[in-house]
Amino acid sequence: MKRGKTENSQRFDATALSDEVLEAASSKGLLRRARRDVEAGLVRLSGWDGGTALAEADGESVRLTAGPLAAARCSCPATGLCRHILAGIIFIREAEEVRPAEEPGAAGTAEPVRAEAIPDPHAEILSLEEDVIIRAFGRAAFIQAQTLLAELEPGAIRIETSPNAVRIALGAHHQVLYPAGGGPAGMLSKAATSQRAALHAAALLAVRRPGETTAGAEQAPEEPGRAMSGTLEDAAALLRDAARQALSKAPAGLEERIGDLVLSSRTEAMPRLAAELRIIAAMIRRRRERLDAADPAELLAMLARAYALTQALQAGSDDPLLTGAGAEAPQPLPAIDLVGCGLRLWQADSGARGVTGYYLSADGRSFSATLARAAGSDPGFVPRNAAGAEPVFGRSLAAIAGSAFRLDGASATGDGRLQTGNGRAEPLAAGWSAAVQGIEGAVIDDWKQCAIRLASAFRPKLATPPRRALPLILRPTAFGSLRFDGVAQAGRWPVRDREGSWLELEIEGDERLEAHFALLGAIGDRQPPLLTVLAEARGADIVLSPLAFGTDSLTLLDLPPAPTTTVQKPSLLSRLTKSLTLPGVPERKPMRFEALARPQAASRRLISTAFDEILALAELGGRMEDPERLQRMQRLGRTLGEAGLALPGSLVGQLAAASGQTRADRLLRAAYALNLLARLDPHLPFVRMLP
Repeated sequence: MKRGKTENSQRFDATALSDEVLEAASSKGLLRRARRDVEAGLVRLSGWDGGTALAEADGESVRLTAGPLAAARCSCPATGLCRHILAGIIFIREAEEVRPAEEPGAAGTAEPVRAEAIPDPHAEILSLEEDVIIRAFGRAAFIQAQTLLAELEPGAIRIETSPNAVRIALGAHHQVLYPAGGGPAGMLSKAATSQRAALHAAALLAVRRPGETTAGAEQAPEEPGRAMSGTLEDAAALLRDAARQALSKAPAGLEERIGDLVLSSRTEAMPRLAAELRIIAAMIRRRRERLDAADPAELLAMLARAYALTQALQAGSDDPLLTGAGAEAPQPLPAIDLVGCGLRLWQADSGARGVTGYYLSADGRSFSATLARAAGSDPGFVPRNAAGAEPVFGRSLAAIAGSAFRLDGASATGDGRLQTGNGRAEPLAAGWSAAVQGIEGAVIDDWKQCAIRLASAFRPKLATPPRRALPLILRPTAFGSLRFDGVAQAGRWPVRDREGSWLELEIEGDERLEAHFALLGAIGDRQPPLLTVLAEARGADIVLSPLAFGTDSLTLLDLPPAPTTTVQKPSLLSRLTKSLTLPGVPERKPMRFEALARPQAASRRLISTAFDEILALAELGGRMEDPERLQRMQRLGRTLGEAGLALPGSLVGQLAAASGQTRADRLLRAAYALNLLARLDPHLPFVRMLP
């Protein structure tokens, strides 16, 4: 933290307080929570009291003064640095600096000021005399520091300098961080309080010791290729460890190690890899907490995919599709005509909740826009209310979800996520129905053609991130009976195309199921409306869920029109168990359906069996020793080869024969090949009507 020339001129300055410094002073988890608070709009600068910054963070009052971070204060009951203090620092650091009010009444006339240069932290340490260090930590700690340095092995000292801080590693001791402008009192480490003074003094002496190697501003910058190579090797080693631990123990330490790598500056050039590692960390946490959504097969598939990505990048490819460079950054979007395909309210397992609208453009591209809040933030945010009241592009998500409009001045990421902070939507005079008819191929009335389109869209490719969801517009000719699937705890709804083929749509089995059944059950076969659905990949399957329906305009399932009258009805469970007709559902002859068998079922069974064996091996953890299972896998590898699947057969055989040291590598390679084969031809839920 920067100091002025006099005590009265000292002013809080967050410029030198990088994420690296804040993480060292607290923890990665706390820093992530603080960052989410800032992104959720829960932080603001309320003013200045002389040189002290006054901020409000999620309802708490924060005071930030010049000097060590420990001097910061918050009104919450937490001791030390809390997320509110961290959020206030992040907000001030990233906002425009303003001049504090130095005279009574000047608070309303704050003026922007130019940020001064951050002090050189390495030069600061070199300027410290021994007597300054002794006064800061005490003579006893100074003597202990000299002893500590004398006991280190040659080459055990590592010093890294950045514009904001100097990081000092002394052998196996905790790393020490010296923030720019903070002085000895502002140094940070995770060492125990009783050991901290000696360790911090030793760190300063190590930097001042002649002949020590310093990485950073004093050296020529490391070659980007070499830095990326080292990061990829670290990531690959971490993923091999995850293959041994994530599915058996899911330790918190493993999640923290992944978080460390993601937060390090070394992954900035590889946002694709960083994003996949973040997902893996979240999946490990869900598995450790034994949440229902913690699917071990999906976790193994994600580990294998991320490992394959590290291997492709290590092979020397700098393809931006693999690195993801620039893919996440929003780019300006030319004025574009869009058609709303409905919206969906959602809540993630983490507790995050929101609402997402889906749109199609005239050239067939898909886009989405989301309003969301992280878990525990902004208690007043209700997705249903936000969908109708919070303006996005000058209008609410509900207003544009079922309309045709021109969007001007907006930005979007490479995968079609619209940024809600800019742009304006103006309705098109032609209306929704005319706009849909004007998009070539937008309306699908042949389910086999739909299957071909979706298989191409969801086919896995290492060079592109997995597709999340795709909105479609269907034109059914008839509808089957709505039913509740007690095993899957979801609703089922068969719909027929012009060729007589049936697809079964899935309706989420939560508290909205009854309202969705009532709306969909009122649709008749005489004049079938268009359906907008959301296609999502679920393993080797593609699931289609209805979003809205209509002819000239859309009725949104998650935001239905308000009922005109209130009628007391029996519960959904009683109607389903007693086979009663739902409100609005016309009496129909009972229709029964069964799933159609998949083509190439024998090969798929072989692939599935081999993947299940690999998953069971990974769940053993450690050295993954199971002689009986490894023998079965050896036989499976030969069988796969005889079935024409030579590459996966060879990889499964190599895994069965691998030593304990190389087994994690072979396991991830075989899992990736099998998972890729299983998803090359995604399956749609085709059904046939029973006589």
